[in-house]
Amino acid sequence: MSSPNKVLASLLLASCLATTPVFGADIARELRVNADENAAPDNFLEFGLGAVAGTGPSLTEDEPEFAGFTFVVAASYNYRGFFVDVAGETSEPLLFGYNAYNTDNWSFDVVLANTGDGISDDTDDRFKDIDEREASTMFGGRATGYLGENIVQFSLKHDVSGKSKGITASALIGRNWQYRNWNFHGLLGLSYANDKFSNYYLGVSEEESLRTDFEAYEASAMLNANASIGVTYPISEDWIFRATAVAHTTNGTKDNPLFKTTRDGVIAVGASISYVF
Repeated sequence: MSSPNKVLASLLLASCLATTPVFGADIARELRVNADENAAPDNFLEFGLGAVAGTGPSLTEDEPEFAGFTFVVAASYNYRGFFVDVAGETSEPLLFGYNAYNTDNWSFDVVLANTGDGISDDTDDRFKDIDEREASTMFGGRATGYLGENIVQFSLKHDVSGKSKGITASALIGRNWQYRNWNFHGLLGLSYANDKFSNYYLGVSEEESLRTDFEAYEASAMLNANASIGVTYPISEDWIFRATAVAHTTNGTKDNPLFKTTRDGVIAVGASISYVF
């Protein structure tokens, strides 16, 4: 089986919302900790070790299966409405935000996020003559609402760095169920990336085609669906066990020449044990 880190990098490009076992959606942590809708966001620092296995498209490997160990690093800091989220339960590696509006049932955040880098010669030798895809800085907003026992979240972001000049959007709905100390949760979502965003990261220009072995390819807008179920169990006051199963589509990768292995979707399972400060 291939390296999970390489495949996870491929999955981040395959859809604008990563939903693998180690990269959850923005409301995943809230579901996992069973937070009250009126509770203030908590500050935390988390380190752990996880295992992941599954199948999906890959930029670097001939086989679609992947399995191995991953490090879990996550953090969040909140101060007077301002917050910083690092990896973990967010789809972006780093996210800054401000809670601009808050009522009993709805809140609105202004957010600034980094997508992470795309393909480059560091990704694989196949890409040594291709233009490097740099990280896009996405600015926008997200609204989170509490509808009965469900949590919904809508986000819209635009690249303000001038890299992709693209737009991404997402819609999520999730809920959890508590059984003794076991907290189960489910999450459904749709993610969208417009043609500028998709083509910047997954397209091949005519110039690149002339100096590489890749055929010219123009990536179109992508709409992907995802679903996940998971469970969280507090081993002690500071140690947390988590397990997640994920499935999501990868529209826009099937005929893409950049991918060494193509698949219509991703199926993956993962588990981790973390220490939370």
